[in-house]
Amino acid sequence: MNRRQFTRLALAAASLAPFTSVAQAVASFEQRKAQAQALSIQAHKDFMAVDGIQMMGNEKIAMLLYPGFYAADLVNPQFIFNAMMGATIYLISPTEDLTPVDASGISIVPTHTRSQCPDDLDILFIPGGATGTLKAMQDKSFIDFIKVKAAKANYITSVCTGSLLLAKAGLLKGKRATSHWSTLDILAKFGTNAVKKRVVWDGNIVTGGGVTAGIDFGLEILAALRGKQYAEAIQLQAEYDPAPPFNSGSPDKASPFIKNVVKGMFAPLVVDMEHELES
Repeated sequence: MNRRQFTRLALAAASLAPFTSVAQAVASFEQRKAQAQALSIQAHKDFMAVDGIQMMGNEKIAMLLYPGFYAADLVNPQFIFNAMMGATIYLISPTEDLTPVDASGISIVPTHTRSQCPDDLDILFIPGGATGTLKAMQDKSFIDFIKVKAAKANYITSVCTGSLLLAKAGLLKGKRATSHWSTLDILAKFGTNAVKKRVVWDGNIVTGGGVTAGIDFGLEILAALRGKQYAEAIQLQAEYDPAPPFNSGSPDKASPFIKNVVKGMFAPLVVDMEHELES
């Protein structure tokens, strides 16, 4: 081989090098992807083989919307419920159309109207709020709808002040239940055994405390329906490992000043809600 031939071969090899590198990268990616898919399949098989885990189901879950509810009261448990493979979540409109519902600054689009809500529900869920909840308590058609759907639901549930709507519907008399800390006294005054706890069970009635308790609430229901380890897996998926920056998430932990200020801010609303339960 003379110098000219050698030079030509060297140049050809250099021009092909990028293509070779790309081909190798594609082959490496396809190999890694195949290995990852095989690992995923095996992980699913291992998970489904665990005693007590029900991987698939057909639960019907109705989450009732109304103007002014707290978005987080709905979204936190909805995230958990949505992880239940095979379950169907019905976001029920307060009207007979699918107009977006204001959730205290966030618009939530319903998936079904009231007339489309199944009768044989596995879970009936009511989110809480502030003035929106008060107005919902004054809405006879909404309260009547709760009564009708609760009559055949396997679980009757709420988060935060959503329990006041259950109380207004007459579903909590003589029952253990919880709510946002600022409204626990209202529940106690109207025939409910009010319990200061993140999640409270009484038969088929499950109530959660204020806002963030919706995650704990959702995980406990998930464990009851699909198994403890199923719930543990979803908790890890959500990286739910609370480490709040301030130790004031409960009236028992907050400073007296912060507690009194927040309680004072809620005072007019609490009086209105109390009056509404009396009527």
